[in-house]
Amino acid sequence: MRLSDFIAIGLGLALTAYALLAGADFGAGILHLTFTGRPHQQGSLTRTIGPLWEANHVWLIFCITILFSAFPAAFAALGRVLLAPFTLVLMALVVRGVAFGVLSGAAGLERADRLLGRAFGAASVIAPLLFGASAAAVAQVSSAARTASAAPAGGTPLSVPWTGLFAGMVGLLAVALCAHLGAVFMTSRLERAGEMRLVDGFRRRGLQTGTALLGFSVLALLVAAWKAPSVWHRLTTAGLALVVIGLLATVASVISLARRRYSTARGATLLAGGALMWGWFIAQSPHLIGTRLTIDTAAATAPALTALAVAGGLVLIAVLPAFYLLYVLFARPSPEVTE
Repeated sequence: MRLSDFIAIGLGLALTAYALLAGADFGAGILHLTFTGRPHQQGSLTRTIGPLWEANHVWLIFCITILFSAFPAAFAALGRVLLAPFTLVLMALVVRGVAFGVLSGAAGLERADRLLGRAFGAASVIAPLLFGASAAAVAQVSSAARTASAAPAGGTPLSVPWTGLFAGMVGLLAVALCAHLGAVFMTSRLERAGEMRLVDGFRRRGLQTGTALLGFSVLALLVAAWKAPSVWHRLTTAGLALVVIGLLATVASVISLARRRYSTARGATLLAGGALMWGWFIAQSPHLIGTRLTIDTAAATAPALTALAVAGGLVLIAVLPAFYLLYVLFARPSPEVTE
């Protein structure tokens, strides 16, 4: 296995970490939108994600750095064909961060709280929706045989169908996954904190979002068979085990929530999310985008890959203990301070 393959696996792990950890934060924003008029539930959400949401975006920065440094040609191609959705994602992340930051300090201003909460929730829906649609579009063009009219001589597409039916269905699947992650994480944390009066509300949301996640997973597979047969072929051959694991883990998460086994539900949901991410990777592997930009052909020079591997290892040695400490310190929602 070449060094570029190891770095690609590291990129996949970093993307998975971002999808699961930041996905739970996006899910908290989605749940915040659904709990309009319920200040106790909304307050528990903001107290829980407050210390963590900015830190989770470190994984996104890490992914961008790896892609830019290790696979510059793929970075340029992705930036060109996905400029519109990525710009909208960036705007959603900015709006989400500003709305959440101001929302935390706008206590007592009912109208401001309501408007900021809606902006926070809407941006939390838009970001994963566009991330999922973009990922599906890239997988679709990377796994399919490109026609001469769809791609230039270099083998990279001039555009990707990020507004198509398959991309839209996967985008909704990503939103459902984020919402389910948020609900499951909240039930687990609130149970450990002894906030049983709030647990049942998030448990019901978890049952709803888990059912939606299972439904969108099946629909996405059916739409892939219709609109993206090359992706369907890869998922039912090389990625079949991950598809089965993801579906079974989603069912296990819903059943665990129904039986109030919240730690089991959290583990099953993380497994389902991980299976979804790696199913996507396998669906287009070894292509990064298009038919000619593969892990091998898009890789940087050997010295650059070596330097990146060393630097990335040093960064992980410094960052991972800090992340572990952060999650340990804020593993439970902070109690409200009263005078």
